[in-house]
Amino acid sequence: MKIFFLLPVISLLFVSNYPHLQLSLTSHTDSTNIIHLLDGNIAEWPEEKFALDKATKIRYAIDNDSQMLFLAMNISDKNVQQRIMQQGMTLFIDVKGKKKENRGVKFPLRMENVSDIGNMKVFGFGNAEPSSQSVKTEGTINIAIGWDSSFVLTIEYSVPLKMLEGSLAELNNKKISVGWKINEEDGMTNTAQPVSGTPRLVGVQTTNTTRPPSNRNVSSTQSNPFPQTNSSKAQSIWATHTIVF
Repeated sequence: MKIFFLLPVISLLFVSNYPHLQLSLTSHTDSTNIIHLLDGNIAEWPEEKFALDKATKIRYAIDNDSQMLFLAMNISDKNVQQRIMQQGMTLFIDVKGKKKENRGVKFPLRMENVSDIGNMKVFGFGNAEPSSQSVKTEGTINIAIGWDSSFVLTIEYSVPLKMLEGSLAELNNKKISVGWKINEEDGMTNTAQPVSGTPRLVGVQTTNTTRPPSNRNVSSTQSNPFPQTNSSKAQSIWATHTIVF
């Protein structure tokens, strides 16, 4: 019986003599069960989920649970940010695992000289899709956007799996393709000359406390919120993801 009384004393002596060794009772959960928050912040995403597109320097990740497909983009390159915010970008989802561009969502929307980040255009999922709708519309794709303190841009998507197939059982263990296309530049580029009407952002619905760079009109004596870019062609990123739940 004395051995049971000695155990606490032995434990205390072990910790005091080897302070650099720590006993941990923390349990680690499977990353596939992680809950993704649609808030424009990717802090809860495991680092190993992300892949890097070398051409655009965009980091992207894909995940799913039994109800939703989740996607995240982390965009640090200011030139690429400019392309996306001024020209718009389209997300494509092909449940047959190819690279078809007949289903997806356009965001941000390009409206003359204005980038609308409060609305999106969903296409290819039904016959009665509106021309545009809020990025927070219930029952369809939802999008969140945010900037961190270093002005790295983050875009998150949640896509109801029921939009992809009539039966969720058909999606289990199915390999799909996901693609993003940054629209081709239409000839509008930033220059060092005074600008009288730079594109502005409307419908901003960021949840981060840090606001994006201001898009107010700038003169030659002010720094441009986005550096000029020489890229003009459309750029695409394609990845595959196997849905498991």
